[in-house]
Order: sequence, then C-alpha cells, then structure tokens
Amino acid sequence: MLAEIAGDSRGFRERVRATLTRLSRTGQLPALPGVATAALAIAREPDGDMKDLAKVLQTDVGLTACILRVANSAAYGRRSEAHTVREAVMTVGLRRACDILVAICAKQLYAGQGRYTEILWNHSLAVAVTAEEVARVTRRVSPDTAFLPGLLHDIGRIAFRLADAKSFEEIQERVEAGEGESTTLERECYEFDHAQVGGILTEDWGLTPEQCDAIRWHHEPDCADAGRDLAPLINAADSLAYAIGLGTYREPPSDVSFAALGLSSDEEAACAIRVREEFDAQKQLIG
Repeated sequence: MLAEIAGDSRGFRERVRATLTRLSRTGQLPALPGVATAALAIAREPDGDMKDLAKVLQTDVGLTACILRVANSAAYGRRSEAHTVREAVMTVGLRRACDILVAICAKQLYAGQGRYTEILWNHSLAVAVTAEEVARVTRRVSPDTAFLPGLLHDIGRIAFRLADAKSFEEIQERVEAGEGESTTLERECYEFDHAQVGGILTEDWGLTPEQCDAIRWHHEPDCADAGRDLAPLINAADSLAYAIGLGTYREPPSDVSFAALGLSSDEEAACAIRVREEFDAQKQLIG
C-alpha cells in the first residue's frame, strides 16, 4: 500500500486533494495568498526583476511595512533608512525578499485557535532558519534553495488541521501519549501523511521540483529523487530544531537525525547557537 502511494502518481495527488477538499469546512484546499505565489513565480525566473517584485509588494500595505522593517533592521546595516519598496528590495535582495514574503503569507495559515498552531509555526520557522544555516555550512545545496522547504516542510499538518481539526488534535494527542509517530497515525486516518500532502500543496503553490520532493521525503530522505540533496538537509534541520527546544512534540520523530550530514559535535553545537540567534531575529521581524 505504502509503496503504491509513494509513487505520487497523478491519481494519488488528485485523491489527496479530493479527500482534503471533502473534509474541509470551506470545501477548499489551503492556499497561499496571491502575493506570495506571485513572488514565487518571480523568484523562479532566471531574469526575475526587483521592479516586478516591488510592484507586487506595493499592492499590500502590511507586506510593504514588513519588508521596509526588515531592510532597515540592524542585520542589513544600511547607512540611511530605506523609504521605498524598491530600496528595501534592493537592500534585502530579490531571493530573500521573496522568502520573507512567502513566510509572512504562510503564517496566515497558522492563525486561529488551538494549542498546536503557535508550536507548529515556531517549529517551521526554526527548521527554515536551520536548513539555510546547514546548507551554508555543508555546501551541499545552495542556501537560497533551503529556506522555503524548511519553512513549509510541515505544511501538510496545517492542511490536516484546517480540513479536519478534530482528527488533527486526536493524532497530536496520540503522538504525545506514545501511541505512534505522526506519519504512521496520519496514514491510518487518511491513507496518506503530512509529508505527502506537503509535497502536493507546494507543487501547486509553485515551489521547484527539488523543493517539493525534499518536503515529500523529509522523513525518508533516502527515497528522494529530485530533492535527494535537499531532503537529508531538511531532515537534519528538523532534528536540530528539536535539539534547541523548538520541536512540536516532547521527543523528535525517530527518523530525523543530524548525523547524516557528517558534521562534528562541535560543528553541530556551533550551528545550534547561530540558529537560535537567527530564529529569534527572524521571529521578531516576521512574527
């Protein structure tokens, strides 16, 4: 059964979408706001233009304020304050500005009641920061490609919460009670797990095939194809997020580990310190 599902055929993708749509109170799948998908499209273009992104940003006052706040933060050390969207984007850089936009928009999906939503958001942001840092240290993949799959690696869990909050809560409680791991319990409930859902949703949203595949296989990185270099990194970032106290359960899943990256314990400890500092900075800027 699992091997059949793992093929991620067109039929399976449609079955996942149909199931989540049927369960959803709104009858719709979770979706990023149009500003975020526009930013992703610009970022994917080899000749993506800062002017195009500035035009997208100018349609949303809240996003404009946020990108200005980021550009004028101590991290970028501007001599004079950025006053326009274009100045802010030039300061931050096209890729980073797109990442920030997607992060701000993605956070909206974590809004609402429930004890797990803030925990899930903090974990997702921590994994994004960690993935970028680990990519920089190991040079296995470009750091530019690591932030978004880290941020969205657990977006399938948010899809479950939005579509079927009762079952979502029950699964979280069963994991906490030691009755199984989330992926196993999700498959029992839905016949697919959050990693599979995340791979499908992010494909719809416009992430690259490598990023979507890494999300799909972040619990089973040896199975990754297009994301074979990125999936182990997301897996390790998941593990390190737990190590610095930003996991989603008391204990990390048994299938996440930092060891596969070959870093020494000293390198891992130094990475953890930098990640914690960067997480706190990103949390203050993004929310």
